[in-house]
Amino acid sequence: MAWSTPAAAPDLGLFVRVASLSLLLLPCTLLGGLGYRTDLLPLYAGAGVQAVFALTFLRAHPVWRPPVSASLIILYLIALAWLWLPTRSSSDWAIHLGQSVLLLVAVALAAIHDLVRTGAEPLRRSNKWCGRLATRAQWPLQLTDCRTLPEVVVLRSAALDEVRPVLALLADPRPEVQCAALGVLEYRQQWQPGEAELVMKTARESIEPVVRAAAVYAMAAVDSADLVGGLARLLRDPTAEVRAAAAEVLLWDIETRWPFAREGVRESLADPRLANEGPLFTSGRLPTAAMADLIAWAEEHAPLAPRAIFTLIEQYHRDLTSYDRPELASQLAATMFDPNTSPTLRVELAALLRDHDMLSVDLLDRLTNVNQPGPIRLFAAEQMLRLNLHDPDGVDVLRGLARQPNRDMALSVAGVVQNLLGLDLGLPPGELPPSNSKLAADVARRVLLWANGANPDQFCPTPGPMAGLKGAPRSTMLGVRPPSVPPPNPDAPRGPGDSSAVF
Repeated sequence: MAWSTPAAAPDLGLFVRVASLSLLLLPCTLLGGLGYRTDLLPLYAGAGVQAVFALTFLRAHPVWRPPVSASLIILYLIALAWLWLPTRSSSDWAIHLGQSVLLLVAVALAAIHDLVRTGAEPLRRSNKWCGRLATRAQWPLQLTDCRTLPEVVVLRSAALDEVRPVLALLADPRPEVQCAALGVLEYRQQWQPGEAELVMKTARESIEPVVRAAAVYAMAAVDSADLVGGLARLLRDPTAEVRAAAAEVLLWDIETRWPFAREGVRESLADPRLANEGPLFTSGRLPTAAMADLIAWAEEHAPLAPRAIFTLIEQYHRDLTSYDRPELASQLAATMFDPNTSPTLRVELAALLRDHDMLSVDLLDRLTNVNQPGPIRLFAAEQMLRLNLHDPDGVDVLRGLARQPNRDMALSVAGVVQNLLGLDLGLPPGELPPSNSKLAADVARRVLLWANGANPDQFCPTPGPMAGLKGAPRSTMLGVRPPSVPPPNPDAPRGPGDSSAVF
């Protein structure tokens, strides 16, 4: 069972439900039966009133526990008074028996109510079920299944009022016991001072990833700055399961807790060990402050910037898919043209709009303007050529980008030219070669020759290293045609296999 799957609600059992219904219906039944015996109309009226109150508390089980127990005690006292007033001069033994039953049950309910309020009864129940967990010999094969054990389900309701015996189980060296105890505390809302800190200590120090993830889910509702910051630091945990749990619980009331979690989120995005993790939050919606921070982090160096951009794009993708924000497309287009936005983020926004069929021809044409960054223009030119391989504007943009003194850009242009236009520039299949490699230098020279209108197939590749200090022959210099290849005749007819005839 995954930790993200909600734990089953405690099953009260048939006996508990029957006992609870019996306590609710007892005053009504007594008044109705005694009304039938004595033929007194007030007793029938009292039975009807009690039936109305019983329907009110019909879904509250068990009724002998606070806060319903206090109301039930009052109902019994009302029934006792309703029975005594019209029959105070009667000597019928059934009347006295009914009064005794109502009084004794009311006193018993008051005792149980006080025991629960003072903590004695919850402490007894917690100790009982914690003892059963500590002495258990058979455990599930999967640690995550420990939270569905019968003892855990029953103890979860008892721990609402008394959690100290459960916290004591965290000192047990067995991970099964620790995982079961943390399953009892899962999504706990109320914490006394020092309790959540003990769970946080387990989340940091346990050697079992499942135990650490269970501790994270136990602290899902914490709101103090130190604890929320501790949860955010767990986003850098060595195990993906714990990181996913921390990301999930941080989304609870993230708008309020973002100032406390912000630094931990930034450290996680900037961690080189997690550079290939992709987006951080794959579910939920981040607040406006978080989105503004991610946009600012998109200007930083890798790996912070790429992961911040991936997280932003994931958020925007879910918003565009859900159609909850019809104005988002125009806002993303404005951000895409904003010169203060990171060029990489602008490219990703353009790709996002394209994937959602929101990148119009007009927007695509504006992306090719000379005042746009090179990556944006390259993206736009590639999209134009995908729509029309003979688009002259797309080819002109590629030629202009290839003339820039940037080898990385030259390699990217070569990839578009070779993959879309079918012009072999010597790129191997797969990823682009490193920009500092000999192959990259040769490809950059070929794409520059193509941009200047020459045919790159007529040029030899860059020669390999040679021993000694020989001078390079003039024929290998950039822009000089080898003597063995005659200069092109502009009046000669071009054959169909000549790639220079394409542009």
